[in-house]
Amino acid sequence: RAVVQQYQRSNTTMTETIHPLTNSQKLFLQRLLVAHVLTDEKAKDLYQSIQEKFANVNVNVNNDDGETSGDDDDVDQAYMGNDFEHCLGIINASLMPAFNLEIGTVSLPAPYSPDGKKLSQEDDDEDGGGRKSSSTSPLIKYHAIVNRSNDDVAKNYAAARTALGPHELAYFRKVLEKLVECGNEFLETQQQQQQQQGSRKRTRIAIVGCIGALNKMDLINLRTELEGPHQDKLSIAQTEMALEIMESEGWLVPAAPPGEEDGDDDNHNSGDSDDDEQPKKRKRKPSRKSLRGAYFSIGPRTFMELGEFLQNCGFPEERMPQSILHRS
Repeated sequence: RAVVQQYQRSNTTMTETIHPLTNSQKLFLQRLLVAHVLTDEKAKDLYQSIQEKFANVNVNVNNDDGETSGDDDDVDQAYMGNDFEHCLGIINASLMPAFNLEIGTVSLPAPYSPDGKKLSQEDDDEDGGGRKSSSTSPLIKYHAIVNRSNDDVAKNYAAARTALGPHELAYFRKVLEKLVECGNEFLETQQQQQQQQGSRKRTRIAIVGCIGALNKMDLINLRTELEGPHQDKLSIAQTEMALEIMESEGWLVPAAPPGEEDGDDDNHNSGDSDDDEQPKKRKRKPSRKSLRGAYFSIGPRTFMELGEFLQNCGFPEERMPQSILHRS
């Protein structure tokens, strides 16, 4: 609704300043809309694949009937820009004045992989457990279409471009509030432990993003905390479906079970310690197989579109990922 209303307001006043996208640029935009969120590697692969598909196609047209024109103003429909960044800037130059949308980018830690599979080209020095062997987690870029509307409709309907209904959106806000609360509690606990133990224990914590994570069952039970018109409106099945939508649209992401990061870090740095201590640490670690896909945290699209809401919930400003702008 926010997008449609914004278009209706701007269509009559700003049409003259909007330059139409080429067919290849439209295709890239459509694929990104369908995917909701793409990592930098996958977005560049998409860009390259579209370039290759249009490489040997004669598509110089400039009218709605698809007829070739002999005018000097012919548009090369295969043109995507000078490079990947330029392509994103060109698309944004058309999206912003028409719909107040743009391709946004943030850098966050690499997604959790319980199977230990490589997630990007940046993970070449990972160990067998899907973790970097260094003491800091790698940051990778995420791209998504972001709603920049600040009108009342956009504010009241926090995630306007989603398949979630009003009850699911109220539940989504409750989930975000709880995840922020869990992350802040974890940070406070880690700070207290480090003060007590000094430099003896090394705790690896990502410098940006949310470190709070909740089990899927705990997330489902949050539906019972909804009040007012949303109270008792979501069944377990509806809540599970809502969580699936949140994950597929990039609002939430799979997360490591609490304590697993510490366990991995301790094992990486325990080469000089007694061998007798290592089995004890492994016994306390939760099984990856039993917890696979069971925990979730805040996803990249939430940081891009709902950053102000997160900070109003108490999310630390210093942990907010930086937004990267693309201009032609």
